Amino acid sequence: MEIDPFGNCIVEDYGQVMKDFGISKMPQGSMPGNDVLHRRNIVFAQRGLNTIMEAYEKKRPFAVMTGIKPSNRYHLGSKLVAEQLKYFQGLGAKLFYCVADLECLVTNKIPLEEQHNIAVDNVADLLALGIDPKNAYFYKQSQQETVMNLAFVYANNVTNNMLRAIYGDKDVGSYMAALLQVGDILLPQIPEFGGPKPVVVPVGIDQDSHMRLTRDIAAKHRLVLPASTYNKFMRSLSGESKMSKRDESSMVSLSDDPKEAGKKVMRAFTGGRATVEEQKRDGANPNICPVYDLYLFHLEPDDQKLKQRYDACKGGKLMCGDCKKECAERLAGMLKAHQEKKAKMLTKAEKLIA
Repeated sequence: MEIDPFGNCIVEDYGQVMKDFGISKMPQGSMPGNDVLHRRNIVFAQRGLNTIMEAYEKKRPFAVMTGIKPSNRYHLGSKLVAEQLKYFQGLGAKLFYCVADLECLVTNKIPLEEQHNIAVDNVADLLALGIDPKNAYFYKQSQQETVMNLAFVYANNVTNNMLRAIYGDKDVGSYMAALLQVGDILLPQIPEFGGPKPVVVPVGIDQDSHMRLTRDIAAKHRLVLPASTYNKFMRSLSGESKMSKRDESSMVSLSDDPKEAGKKVMRAFTGGRATVEEQKRDGANPNICPVYDLYLFHLEPDDQKLKQRYDACKGGKLMCGDCKKECAERLAGMLKAHQEKKAKMLTKAEKLIA
């Protein structure tokens, strides 16, 4: 399988990916709290997380870092990262949140001035999801000169052959975007923010190449090697790839009209059979179903009820139409409640990244 950090893919065999990328399982049962993402193995792997857990246990400073390109609205796949940010903040981590506008300019060709309103919208989503702005640092790449300076300094530690080996043949802009991400990830360790400390970066497995490059550079600069956690991908509603901002018809945005989001669900691909008779006889396949993913990742907090749904689907007792209808109703309710909270956060979001 080819996994491109600048592309779009879906992973079928996470065990094989862990072997290929040299990452480890999450420490089962040892993560503090009863977080659904860890309990259901949605956050399935990690690299270097021991430094974070040691800092937590010894009450030492540590940080959680992420960034997002302001190219479109926040979707449900992105929400998984936001929930991890909230989780680590709850353990005491300071959040560093990068609005990756320079990367967006390079890779998505969106002018900086057109990105601002999208960035405000994204940050308002984060605040509505429960991120604490009092223990966070929000910034735009284009306005954080230190990140740009770090990218140039760290460029001395890489060669063209290294970048080709990690990312394949890309344009210079993509390589520069990768170096900017190194600057973002290591920013929490500069003296202005208290110096070297453990930092965890929640990512999808397709972003692991950035983490490998950053850890290599961090070692050369005697910094703490950043840790990472990896969440499974949500399928797009078409079932063909991960949910992505690139395909609005197959994603669910947190800004979608609740009724329209419900209609998207009713049109979604499922793991069902060609006919009701076949499904009652042979059962369906929730393992390839984007609608089941919505329950798994977002809509069903009760593990026992989720298992009952899974078994009913596999056993031919639950039909796709009924499952979709309930999913659409739950999703609409979730979006409505979120958007009411978000509306109250827009002014604060504007101030955070002004």
